[in-house]
Amino acid sequence: MFKKRISSTILACVKLIALALFAMALAGCGPSSEEIERLTSERISASLTAIPTPTSILFPTPLPTSTPITLPPTPTPQPTATPIVLPTPLPTSTPITLPPTPTPVRFPPTPTPQPTVTPQPTTTPQPVPNFNAIYERIWPSVFLIETPSGHGTGWLIEPGLIVTNQHVVAGVPSVTVRQAANPSFTATVLATDSLRDIALLKFDTAQAKLPKEAAPLSMGTISTEDIALPLMALGYSGAGAKSDGTVASAAANVGVLSHIVDFRSNGLGLNLEMDVPVDPGDSGGPMVNPDGLVVGMTRAVMERTTGGQRVVGTFYAVAESEIRAALPILKAGQSR
Repeated sequence: MFKKRISSTILACVKLIALALFAMALAGCGPSSEEIERLTSERISASLTAIPTPTSILFPTPLPTSTPITLPPTPTPQPTATPIVLPTPLPTSTPITLPPTPTPVRFPPTPTPQPTVTPQPTTTPQPVPNFNAIYERIWPSVFLIETPSGHGTGWLIEPGLIVTNQHVVAGVPSVTVRQAANPSFTATVLATDSLRDIALLKFDTAQAKLPKEAAPLSMGTISTEDIALPLMALGYSGAGAKSDGTVASAAANVGVLSHIVDFRSNGLGLNLEMDVPVDPGDSGGPMVNPDGLVVGMTRAVMERTTGGQRVVGTFYAVAESEIRAALPILKAGQSR
């Protein structure tokens, strides 16, 4: 910009000199070339002297520096995670095998009854059976079976033959049979069925003195149609023989049939599940229905589930069908 101003000033001076010379020429008194050159030089010098000296631009000392922009730190590269290689195929956990759960007996479905035009009369509720008369009739045929390690219960099934549980007589060849009204006698273990838990005892009818009321007990049948049917168990729970060798009559307990369970898959046969309370010593005793017929034989009590939970009020008896099936083999003296 400063240079442009000087050039403009010089140009203006030159124009003035030229005008002056032109005027002088018009007037007829033009100077000589030397004089014109001198005048031009003087005028240029004077013009240059009149030009002001440019003022220096002062900048602050020191010049401010720009504030650096702080960028966020570059993140430190993280190590790449090593991929986990799983086996193919993935291993499967070993299943826990639990003891088999009793399977309820399944029968074919009952046919749906067809509607009838004539209304059926309402059935009268039946009273709870009174087992008193039945007990008075059959108790002489129920005995205490004594072994060196404990005792159980047995009942007369045929002349000279008593049925009890196999676990009552396990490991012994003979037992002592005690009765309430007459002296005790000895019976031999003829054969046993360890899976069904049935044992058959044989005794000499000529040597054993049974009361005349001690008749073989008759057997009945039972099925799932009898669920909730009242049942009575006879047995010698609690203490065994008295100090003088005598015993009282078998105790009676009453309940109902809860279910029929099937243990045949592992050879244990059909069993009655019931709430008839039985205790140690009752094993092998007869289970009778309201008609006084034997439909089972006391076998066991469930104390805990397979998961360890406490159970109260669940008891088992060998079903009458299993006793019937085992008798021919046991009478032949064959054990298993």
